Amino acid sequence: MIRYGFHMSISGGISNSALEAGKSGFRTFQLFTASSRSWKQNRPDKDDAALFSNYLKQYDTIPFAHIPYLCNLASPNRDVFNKSIKMLQANIDNCNELDIGYLVLHLGSHLGKGFGFGSHSIIKGIDSVSGSLGKLTLLLENTSGYTNNVGAKFSEIAVVVNGVETKNIGICLDTCHAFAAGYDIRDKGSLKAMVDEIEDSIGMDKLKLVHLNDSKFDLGSTKDRHWHIGKGFIGEKGFENFFSEKRFRQGCFVMETPVNEDGDDFSNKEALVKIMKKCGI
Repeated sequence: MIRYGFHMSISGGISNSALEAGKSGFRTFQLFTASSRSWKQNRPDKDDAALFSNYLKQYDTIPFAHIPYLCNLASPNRDVFNKSIKMLQANIDNCNELDIGYLVLHLGSHLGKGFGFGSHSIIKGIDSVSGSLGKLTLLLENTSGYTNNVGAKFSEIAVVVNGVETKNIGICLDTCHAFAAGYDIRDKGSLKAMVDEIEDSIGMDKLKLVHLNDSKFDLGSTKDRHWHIGKGFIGEKGFENFFSEKRFRQGCFVMETPVNEDGDDFSNKEALVKIMKKCGI
């Protein structure tokens, strides 16, 4: 079974994200549990948290939280690293209070210190909070390959997945990021090679979420610019190829596509449904 949805706003309260997702017919969605622009992460209002839980049950939808992009566990700056630990802990606490089972985490940038430093720092950071995870699973998201970023290759993510103490660890695959990093999901051979790399280094069973985004720039650009489904360089044919892979014909898929004159959530939903129907899903 495929569940699809979008990243939803928490404006007006966290419960609004679940309500709007449910009313829109989305069976999964993503949200920030607090402000995405501030290091300070507020706790959910208890009444709002109760409403959030009720809407999840009412609409039978699965939520995924995403940590704010300020978080950088790979940073050699000790102040940023320590604030990132506090942010991670706050998001873990919020997820546990909201009964969210997954928290997506970008691995961050080592700022020129090298992959060895960055991966060790990330492992240290995750280990420092792993005792509070409870039922929550951290999902490490692949990056676009931009200078100094950690995790553009799944073999890099595997170092962290296999290096942390906790078993509550998995991955989130972002199609735009993978394409920008050089994985050509338009090509059957390249797509199979990517899947094999994930299977061999991490295990496909640890893939819990796909961020389904087209790319505004061409293969290997390293630019993290999400675009509308079927309208970017991955294109309709690329997503048809993606869904032809049996391991992507089930699970949770969240779109983080922009809203502008070229498209919105409705048009991206329609594009996705068209592609899935063409693929017999």
